[in-house]
Amino acid sequence: MGDKLKLLVAGDVRGNFKALMKRVSTVNDKNGPFDYLLCVGDFFGPSDSEWNAIKNGSIPVPVTTYVLGPNSDEHTSKYSDINGCELCPNISYLGKRGVFTTSDGLRIAYVSGQKEGTSDTSFSENDVMCVRDVCYKGQSNFKGVDILVTSCWPNGISQNHQKAESNLPSGSPLLSWLAAHIKPRYIFSGMHDVYYDRPPYKNEAAPGDTSQHNTRFMALASVGNPSKQKWLYALNIVPMEHMRASELLQGTTDETKSPFPGLAYFSNPTGSQEKANQFFYDMNAPNDRRGGKRGRFDDGGQDRKKRERPVFDQAKCWFCLASPEVEKHLVISVGTHAYLAMAKGGLVEDHVLILPVEHHQSTAEAPQDVLDEIEKFKSAIKKACSKQKKAVVFYERNYKTSHMQIQAIPIPENATKELREIFQESAEAEGFELDELPEHAKLDQVAGPRAPYFYVQLPNGDKLFHRIKKSFSLNFGREVLASGPILDREHMADWKDVKQDKVEEVALVKRFREAFQPYDFTLVE
Repeated sequence: MGDKLKLLVAGDVRGNFKALMKRVSTVNDKNGPFDYLLCVGDFFGPSDSEWNAIKNGSIPVPVTTYVLGPNSDEHTSKYSDINGCELCPNISYLGKRGVFTTSDGLRIAYVSGQKEGTSDTSFSENDVMCVRDVCYKGQSNFKGVDILVTSCWPNGISQNHQKAESNLPSGSPLLSWLAAHIKPRYIFSGMHDVYYDRPPYKNEAAPGDTSQHNTRFMALASVGNPSKQKWLYALNIVPMEHMRASELLQGTTDETKSPFPGLAYFSNPTGSQEKANQFFYDMNAPNDRRGGKRGRFDDGGQDRKKRERPVFDQAKCWFCLASPEVEKHLVISVGTHAYLAMAKGGLVEDHVLILPVEHHQSTAEAPQDVLDEIEKFKSAIKKACSKQKKAVVFYERNYKTSHMQIQAIPIPENATKELREIFQESAEAEGFELDELPEHAKLDQVAGPRAPYFYVQLPNGDKLFHRIKKSFSLNFGREVLASGPILDREHMADWKDVKQDKVEEVALVKRFREAFQPYDFTLVE
């Protein structure tokens, strides 16, 4: 078993930030340090006075905090980006729905909104199906997620709990269906000023699934509620991916049957049941981080119509390795899931690209095995360049592209001084901001569903990010590196101006491959 993480979970804050942070600070000093604080239900309240104190630092935030989205229209203006954003230092809004994986491997699924619907304060059938799909993406033997946080309760959660009170709040059938499919070990909800700690229930096995671990549901009351019901919960948890099966499947003496009997057999919340020998999820479907159900979209009888996403023709992609369109003379090294290629019209002679072998739009949408191998290529490139007293800048522009491309551009080590400031000042000159990401942040969490973005990783480990909302210079990253303070090659800012013929490209590939060979992990694996 791996190391345990220490988490705090709070119910509806409703603007009572002083009481929240005072209690969190006390618990953290006494029993911490805690890794994360999760807040469910209403985060903001009718007054901004304490929130302003949070923002200006008068009320300190002792633990990294993640919150859900607005449950009422008057609070939507507090969220600068409804798909996820930083609210202030050390407090981040997770987003409308998705899965957040911490640097420790803890998987937290989340669905914001107080009711079913299509507004910014609600969630839809498409939302829960997208969360389901993200959880199963790239996992042929999916077991479950660690935590599901919602504001609304799953409907029927007290079923099969004989001692449950009869007047507990009703909830959402969509969240019941989601819980049955993604099998969280914990579910935390709020909204109703009720503390309810349900005994663990045994998940049902769906066709093709063998995981039947327990799930514990807990609803928390609001911060500082007058009836003094429990509103803050502390837990130690080992991420599921670090647990042995015997540990994960261990039962308890008070466990009950699932409150959601049969829902694991339905491919969508409206009740289409699969054949007994077929599981609903097509693991070979095109990769789509949050793009909805594979195949035809079933809107559950709603009046609004959804357009089916066009099917991408991989044979016509310039970068899919199996495509006849790919220029194979530029390929340097091929791994299992990713490959290295020489950039056309490179900014420097050792300017290369890291690309997925199969078709994936961006880092935010790529499965973990692809991302892992990309990191291996990054490490190998850095090692090769360090011998030449060079540092490497990696950047990705997920805008007006169809196939993920990570640019790897070596620069002299003495050109790395104030590199972050140069990027940020260049962005300001273009009319946008580059935000620094926390060390643990992952792009699939930060970027939002199919959102265009620019992302750069600097040699010192700093990561800068911009979610593109309007026009964006296609050559921005290259222009910054070509500028006088760094490479002083402004005339090469556009790759089309410095294209080489095939003979020159072949010679470049040969030289780079020979220099890279001692560091090429694909030759020894």
